[in-house]
Amino acid sequence: MAATGYVLVSKYSSDEYNQRYFNDVLSQAERIVWRYEQDLSNGNVPKGKIKEWIGRNVKKRSDLIPMQIVDNTGRTIYHFRMNKVKPRDRTERLVYGLSALPYRVEIRLPEAPRIFKQVLYRFQSLQFVFIFIASALVSALLSWGIVRPINYLGAFSRRYANQQQVAAPPKAMLARGDELGDLAADISFMINKTHQAASNQQQLLHDVSHELRAPLARLQASAAIIEQHNPESRHVKQIHSDCERMSALIQQILNYSKLEKVNPVVEMCNVNRLCERVADDMAVHYPSIPIEFNGYPNAEISGYPEALHQALENIIGNACKYSPRGEPVELSTQKQGNTVIISVRDHGPGVKEDEMEKLLQPFYRAGNQMHTSGFGLGLSIAKKAIEKHGGTLRMHSPTDGGLLVEMVLPIHQQK
Repeated sequence: MAATGYVLVSKYSSDEYNQRYFNDVLSQAERIVWRYEQDLSNGNVPKGKIKEWIGRNVKKRSDLIPMQIVDNTGRTIYHFRMNKVKPRDRTERLVYGLSALPYRVEIRLPEAPRIFKQVLYRFQSLQFVFIFIASALVSALLSWGIVRPINYLGAFSRRYANQQQVAAPPKAMLARGDELGDLAADISFMINKTHQAASNQQQLLHDVSHELRAPLARLQASAAIIEQHNPESRHVKQIHSDCERMSALIQQILNYSKLEKVNPVVEMCNVNRLCERVADDMAVHYPSIPIEFNGYPNAEISGYPEALHQALENIIGNACKYSPRGEPVELSTQKQGNTVIISVRDHGPGVKEDEMEKLLQPFYRAGNQMHTSGFGLGLSIAKKAIEKHGGTLRMHSPTDGGLLVEMVLPIHQQK
């Protein structure tokens, strides 16, 4: 409606419209002047009776434009509906007759045509206001009827993505019988298929990991028997080292699968205590790496203590693993709005910016360092655990080297 009004006003005020109006005025004024001069030369204009000539030529014609024409002596030779036009609403033009004498033409400034006036008047009428309100209400109801189920379906799919819990949309949504009902059915079908595929993948990881433990245990037992007869064998030590590495890998795979499958009860977690406990454990494994802890008072969240402990253990363990001997690992907690941020800063070699996102993928290691003692699952497990809390994992490269990892956790677990 606003656009229609704008088009009408711009059309009326355009240069093209004004030019057409003045062309029509000058064309009509020239015809009147030429007829006047012809009648004057033929004696058809009585002296002193210009009004009779004007009346005879005007009559009741509706195609005439209001104007007043004055000759070079100042005498009015034509006048039509200009009495009520105010001087500020007038403009002048010059035309020439057959005698080449100038005539001054006074006309009204361009005004909107009657159809434009009627439309603009409708825009200002009470009837239009009622129409506008009624159409706005109908549009609002129509939009609400479309947007509300779409928003619900969006929230439904996001809830599945965050919680990994399969639930069917309401029966009323599925029974709508329109395109939105079809969309709800398609989303429900997609969620079920996606959940089934993810569950199969997790079950496969879980089963394979369990199946690997039995031959691994037999291999360790065999190595122990051989070690009794030849305790200094380099090959036996290598077997033990490989078995320990495989056992650690299987345990991490089980931990990764467990985060996807298990939905523990939400508990209050004291973040500072968890950090202190993990720092104490790291002091045993990495005695040459000091951990400097700065805890924010009363840093508590509602979450899953075991999953959060795994995330802290993996991230702080990585920081200790890649820190030079004697260089401290800085561990701190702080509150920011409705979140608690756990920061872990090391002074090791750091990570390239383009590899930070890849580090969060399972089995990826920076620089593809396959010879390192890790498996590329630590940060993936940490990311899963933090996302289980509804939080985010951020990594930065400080300007003075090293790596800064931040775990942003909401204080209250989203339901």
